Amino acid sequence: MARSKKKRPSIRESGGFTNWLNNSLRPYIGPPPLGPYNEEPLPPASGSACPLCGRPMSEHVVDRSGERTQLYCPPREDESTST
Repeated sequence: MARSKKKRPSIRESGGFTNWLNNSLRPYIGPPPLGPYNEEPLPPASGSACPLCGRPMSEHVVDRSGERTQLYCPPREDESTST
């Protein structure tokens, strides 16, 4: 008994090129992700701590004018009040 090939729907039968492409690729790449609708938004990056001194990054100065980017940490409280 000979097997017949499964007939694939044409572009017009699928409802257009986009639907045809989606239906053709879905078995290989799966459904599209729906997004983070049930998750809380990420906190702003400016509230993150500096990896060098631990203070908030919003208190730092970032100098990108030169060849290399420079990060200037704020002075420590015990250094700024010394007399």
